[in-house]
Amino acid sequence: MISTFLSRSALARVLQSLLTADLKAARGGVSGRCGSSHSLEGVWPEELQIAGDGLSSLGCDSLDVMSLAAATNEMFHLYEAKNEGDLLSAETFGDWLDIIEAAWNGGVVRVTFMTSGSTGPPKRCTHELSHLQTEIRYLAEIFAGRRRIIALAPAHHIYGFIFTAMLPDQLGIEVVPAERLGPGGFARNLRTGDLIVSIPDRWQWLNQTLATWTKGVDGVVSTAPCPSELIRSLMQRGLNGMTEVYGSSETSGIAVRTWAEDTYRLMPHWRRISIDPGGTDLIHVSGLRVRLMDRIEFGKDDRFVLGGRRDGAAQVGGTNVYPSRIAALLLARPGVAKAAVRLMRPEEGVRLKAFIVPVPEACPEDLRRELEIWIDTNLMAVERPKALSFGAVLAVDSFGEVLDW
Repeated sequence: MISTFLSRSALARVLQSLLTADLKAARGGVSGRCGSSHSLEGVWPEELQIAGDGLSSLGCDSLDVMSLAAATNEMFHLYEAKNEGDLLSAETFGDWLDIIEAAWNGGVVRVTFMTSGSTGPPKRCTHELSHLQTEIRYLAEIFAGRRRIIALAPAHHIYGFIFTAMLPDQLGIEVVPAERLGPGGFARNLRTGDLIVSIPDRWQWLNQTLATWTKGVDGVVSTAPCPSELIRSLMQRGLNGMTEVYGSSETSGIAVRTWAEDTYRLMPHWRRISIDPGGTDLIHVSGLRVRLMDRIEFGKDDRFVLGGRRDGAAQVGGTNVYPSRIAALLLARPGVAKAAVRLMRPEEGVRLKAFIVPVPEACPEDLRRELEIWIDTNLMAVERPKALSFGAVLAVDSFGEVLDW
């Protein structure tokens, strides 16, 4: 069966990524399950059994199958084709691919990606596949000449879906999961013409791992702002080029910039609605209207610079966190008179930092220990300030904004 939107191999990569993430979450982050020898790693054969035990099975019980089927139905909108129930009786990974392709060929034209911030339930972000295809045609122009995609981003998230499934299909090139290059052979197995698709944290790992780069290897980064110091270091060590993609799960790609440009430029299928230089309303060629979460300042030729999130969010490890919310939680702790939280500067690290003004009668060292215990117990890993500073005064400017510390 021929898929309308993705090749069979690209669809398999996306579905395997989705099912793997769901199974690992259900199994406490481990790859295997008691009674099953399948590790979830490597390329899954289409004959792989969903239920049952042994090397040729994922080892799923009925509850596992129900959970996997629900995630697949939600992402691929199988309910629109009225064939979502077929997953429960389908036996193999290849059968599940057939069901998705049948839905697409039967007229289903949407896909939903799940995202979650540091608080609240996961958010569903639904896109028309034709919308994503418009973006891919533009990205294919930018990355024409690339010979392989090295995937360091999960294919079931929108960034990975676009760059490790749709883009290689459009370019007609191979996709190599990074783990297939081997933990000790990543640098040795890179080739001229490779495009590495990753996120800022993984790029930091690569920068600390690879002293030199194979000639002609390029990178692309998204999901969070990438520190310029990190990109500069990668380039100094021999990375050929870096393209930053600005967008979100809600909008998909909005704009791009290539190192060492200071400004992003809108992708040609987006345009501004307002002529206000600070306006953040955009319209897609399809008619979709969006309001960006960031403050942006437009210049000439649809170029802009980012001015920070309108909702006050910061990104840690690719996840939105809210420093003002965390500061309010710290302020509510006994012994705290004032609190402020911010994202570390690049030279400080990639996590959050907190400034605490103790009440006069508090012992700062005792308060530090109590706060560290409370932080580790009550906050998600990405929300935890990794540096606590103490002082007598929390300085603010004339507008009420906390001055840097």
